[in-house]
Amino acid sequence: MEERNLRNDLNIAGMSQTAGGNFHRVSIDGMAKVNGNLDCTSLNVNGTMKMHGALSSESATINGMCTLNGPLVSSRVRVDGLTTINGDLRSPEIEVNGKCTVRGRVDGERIDIGGVIDIEGDVQCESLNVQGNIKISGFLNAGTVEIRLHTSSSAKEIGGERIDIRRKEQTGFWKSIGLGGTPSFKSALIEGDEIVLEDTEADIVRGSKVHIGRGCNIRLVEYSGELEVDPDAKVGSSQRI
Repeated sequence: MEERNLRNDLNIAGMSQTAGGNFHRVSIDGMAKVNGNLDCTSLNVNGTMKMHGALSSESATINGMCTLNGPLVSSRVRVDGLTTINGDLRSPEIEVNGKCTVRGRVDGERIDIGGVIDIEGDVQCESLNVQGNIKISGFLNAGTVEIRLHTSSSAKEIGGERIDIRRKEQTGFWKSIGLGGTPSFKSALIEGDEIVLEDTEADIVRGSKVHIGRGCNIRLVEYSGELEVDPDAKVGSSQRI
């Protein structure tokens, strides 16, 4: 921290290229191309940045457009614009209110999604809160998962202590854009201690206390404690384990 504070700042307001390096604060208000690794205290992108290398920053805030061809490691990441990360993302605090694509795995403690995120790898975190749209092509492992369905979302498999997936009636932004399909969630396997589902299609749901709510279509439910099934839900079969 102290060593980083002694570094020079990097400010790009027009069009420029840099070989990367070590900096204190990095601010991109124009168009920047970074050909190398970048290590800094803070990164703020309000314009356009394309980078070939690894990014390490104590905080990274992206309001414009950013393409990273390498991993991103940061204490805090906030995406309000458009970001593509062709690598892994690792940060204790991740917040996405814009659109973010991660072509790698994601490791965090708290992940809050108010916009759109598409993750091609696995996700590991303590808590995942989604008020937007999420697509995870890999396995999601989290302590708590709370997803409010505005559009069509999915994950290959989910494991967690408490998993709560319910419909959020479309209003405001999501209703106005009319994109992303009807509120729904799809997964091959959902496994947790306490599970509450709505509008979810899954092959297997396995848990201790399970509530299958309206709009669900589940092939098999395995439970060790309690099972509740809404009349407006389809369950192929269920068994106590």
